[in-house]
Amino acid sequence: MKDALWIDELIEDKRICSYYQPIVSIDHERVHIVGHEILSRGLEEDGSIIPPFKMFEAAQIRNKTFALDRACRLEVVKNASIIDRQLIFINFIPTAIYNPEHCLASTFTLIQELNIKPEQIVVEVIETEDVQDIEHLKNILNYYRSHGFKYALDDVGVGYNTLNRLLEVEPDIVKLAFEFTNGVSKNEKQKKVAQEMLTITHRMGAKALAEGVETEEDLKCLIEMGYDLFQGYYFAKPHPEPLKEIHSIYV
Repeated sequence: MKDALWIDELIEDKRICSYYQPIVSIDHERVHIVGHEILSRGLEEDGSIIPPFKMFEAAQIRNKTFALDRACRLEVVKNASIIDRQLIFINFIPTAIYNPEHCLASTFTLIQELNIKPEQIVVEVIETEDVQDIEHLKNILNYYRSHGFKYALDDVGVGYNTLNRLLEVEPDIVKLAFEFTNGVSKNEKQKKVAQEMLTITHRMGAKALAEGVETEEDLKCLIEMGYDLFQGYYFAKPHPEPLKEIHSIYV
């Protein structure tokens, strides 16, 4: 446990920064940025980057998951204020929130102070497989929606139950996991999962987002299936500043 003590200082000192990765739509082969996922990174005292998995591993050991999740969320909201009109994807860990009205109060207050429009915010649920109490998750998501926010489910397709859970929590956006996006053009099993998720998503009236797009072949495959939104290194890696536009045209 002593090996993870550094996370306490990181949270206390607010040594967290944000990176932006664009989320795009494609219209007549032209790429349009519709939003940004804002990703948290830790900072060593010398300014070098600490990856998120390392931070949350240490936080779990120290029983500081909620504190770190909250610190990241507030930093992301603060850095989201520079995004004008586009969607703002913010990650949160549902198992870290025991009472939405209490735990999320500071987040909502900051959003109001910064005059960020609620309809811009897409709350992205990560680690859905760890959520044992689906009613608790629904309670949190309903609380977000009642404040005018949208919400997305991340990493869908990883684990059999996630496809079934889509119908229960009724998200606005569903993100196909990297494991099924990457190489989908050459793998029939991945295609089957991608198509199944797309069918359920559209049946609910939600948008399907493929994350982890890295090749033109996979992109073409997903476009032909009918996916609405895309994210991945094919377009841009996470960047310290939000990109204004992407000049590449898919052919």
